Amino acid sequence: MAQRVYYQKFAIQMNKTVSASDLYSIGFPAASPALEAFGLKFSSGGAHISRTMMMQELGEVLANVRQHSGADEYREAILQQNVLGKTTDSTRQKSLRHLRELYALDEDTPIFGLLRTLHVINAASVSLLAVQVAWARDPLLRATTLPVLEASEGERVETASLAQALEATFPKQYSELNRNKIARNAASSWTQSGHLTGHTKKTRQRIKPTAVAVAMALFLGDIAGYHGAAVFSNPWCRLLDLNADRAKAMGFEAHRAGLLNLRAVGEVVELSFPLLAEFQECLR
Repeated sequence: MAQRVYYQKFAIQMNKTVSASDLYSIGFPAASPALEAFGLKFSSGGAHISRTMMMQELGEVLANVRQHSGADEYREAILQQNVLGKTTDSTRQKSLRHLRELYALDEDTPIFGLLRTLHVINAASVSLLAVQVAWARDPLLRATTLPVLEASEGERVETASLAQALEATFPKQYSELNRNKIARNAASSWTQSGHLTGHTKKTRQRIKPTAVAVAMALFLGDIAGYHGAAVFSNPWCRLLDLNADRAKAMGFEAHRAGLLNLRAVGEVVELSFPLLAEFQECLR
């Protein structure tokens, strides 16, 4: 019941009405062929059954493979060039598989092309870009979101609460052993993204979003169907610890940085992404 209250509170904050069937979706859009082609994932399962969001490994790949490379070049960098420094072929193969699950590692998949483009603009934002993509592609990570986002700054976040949230989202689908393993992996990911701090005892800290990270959040919210003023309350903005007013203010900062075009007068919001227009093509 506690997890249900978490999700009801989120729905109120998002100014959205959710039914019992999507009570645990935390505003994630409904499945569609266009969004799946973009790179979002809607089925159960995900990399967090075995791994974390692999922030260090992703950073190594982005540092060693040039933008506009083909999927085969990402594969070669991991398997042949061993840019991740893995000791066996088996661990290299597993790392490639899990990185593909989390990020696609194929610039023909728009969500990864979006990450690469924004990473080139501001590499320091990589963890905030990566968590938005991993969250969009891994339902297991998504299932652990609310205990993290609803925690006050400095509050302890227990792995048990993440396991409970997972069970609430996927009832009776995972054994207690696997639930706890997924919860530990998710706790590590939320630490890598900056939402949590601490090694064994995790406490909540607030994200400090960059204009580049907010540009991604607004873009993903826009393609997911959050239009007008609602775009500032989309779940990716919430993932960056932004309420609607702060998201709008950061949106104007992104506008001034040339990352997007934004005009907002009252409830009338005009938002476009000339810099990122190529990634909208598959949605038309």
